[in-house]
Amino acid sequence: MSQSKTNSLFTALLSKDRIRIFSFIRTLIPHNSDAEDVYQRVCLTLWKKFEEFDRDRDFFPWACGIAFYTVRNHHRSLRHDRHYFDQDLIETMSRNREQHLANYNSRIDYLHECLSSLTASDQKLLQDAVFEKQSLSEIAKATEKSIQTLYNRMSILRRELAECISRKLQNEQ
Repeated sequence: MSQSKTNSLFTALLSKDRIRIFSFIRTLIPHNSDAEDVYQRVCLTLWKKFEEFDRDRDFFPWACGIAFYTVRNHHRSLRHDRHYFDQDLIETMSRNREQHLANYNSRIDYLHECLSSLTASDQKLLQDAVFEKQSLSEIAKATEKSIQTLYNRMSILRRELAECISRKLQNEQ
């Protein structure tokens, strides 16, 4: 593969999974600034080792493997700090978070499907409250509904969306 194609492939794979990779790291590193530093080291290592990547396999687990060892090295360098995680805990958290994040793209797709099955008024409520970041008191004034009614509806919608996504994930397995 030519260098420009390799560069393009690496960029595409990293762009697709960057949020999941950072979330994986953030689970294992308590401070955001440290997690950002580790993420940068992981990206550099991924780039340097990309020739070793088996293109017939999924990029995310490979990247998580590299991130895991980078996090271990980071924690090893912080051993003098009394707030470091035990190695067994890091491994357990790493496995759990990698499994959770492996479904990230599916959950986003299912969220869109579940959202499209809602009524137009529920979609509008979520659009205004979540994406437009309007307060429920603003929405209540505009729709002439009580704030409590909107809080209750938002709670129901969150639960329904979570259940819908869970059902779709279970059906996938």
